[in-house]
Amino acid sequence: MTNFGKTCQSGSAQDRMDLGQARLLVKERIQDILRRSDRAVRDVMEHLAGSDGKAFRAYLLLAAAADEDGFVPACAIDAAAALELLHLATLVHDDVLDDAPLRRGKASVYSLFGKKTAVLSGDYLFSLALTLIAGIAESHALRYSEFSRAIAQICMGELSQHRHNRDVDLSVFSYLRIISGKTAVLFALAMSAGSILGGYSEAQAHRMSRFGHAIGMHFQLVDDCLDYEVSTQTMKKQTAKDLAEGVVTLPLIFALAEKPALRDLMRHSKLTPADIVAISKDIVATGYVGRARQVAQRYLDKARSILAQEDSQARRQRLGAILDSIAARNH
Repeated sequence: MTNFGKTCQSGSAQDRMDLGQARLLVKERIQDILRRSDRAVRDVMEHLAGSDGKAFRAYLLLAAAADEDGFVPACAIDAAAALELLHLATLVHDDVLDDAPLRRGKASVYSLFGKKTAVLSGDYLFSLALTLIAGIAESHALRYSEFSRAIAQICMGELSQHRHNRDVDLSVFSYLRIISGKTAVLFALAMSAGSILGGYSEAQAHRMSRFGHAIGMHFQLVDDCLDYEVSTQTMKKQTAKDLAEGVVTLPLIFALAEKPALRDLMRHSKLTPADIVAISKDIVATGYVGRARQVAQRYLDKARSILAQEDSQARRQRLGAILDSIAARNH
């Protein structure tokens, strides 16, 4: 590895751990931070601490930081926890925007505590994440600006999606730009930040950022498809909600391009529950979800192509296994 700046790898062998141990420590760190929060938001943070999120973005950061032998530097724990707190903040805010009753199989913060508390709690989570990152950036070659810039991109992505709500003229290109900001940027950040903390070169960190972006695009497009395909019980969140809320995603964009009657219905009418069920079934049956999955597959193929450029066989195998698990996910 080619180190730049002071990285986590500067520490002793005792400061490193395997990926499994690191992943557990990240979850413990997040729960500890949430449960030691200010008294004013402690009931909300306790509720969030009890959720069963997979902390997937945090795992990507850890995997990117791991050395040839698969050991993760200790300071990557806080960076991974900060990334997951950022993600958690966006979810709390998303649920307010979407009037979502469920999150990860439990009542959302919004439905349980109300809109104002949810918004302020999301803001509080952002502050916790940035405080963690500031502490790491002071002593390691991790750019604080990358995290603040990612937050701005996520907010702009969410704002753009909201502005295009019920937009029957939304193009495929415009939609891909939206999800690049609101979703893929955090995956890209996970891979680049992990690489930096792991002591990899600037070129490797940039390549891993592109790798993470492709994963994030695939991940969001598959989520768009699953929203039409699976049940609420499987997804652990309300399904068919995108269509119900007028959120235009790729399967719907494909359908709108070929179904003038659907365009007129969505432009002029509020969809009834019966409309939502009928349209959802039709979008699956007529192959529009399948077409969206083909686009998602292209991003997965792009990620594999980028990974093939990685010099380290151990790193290729480790990240390739993660790609395989992503390709196989069904919820």
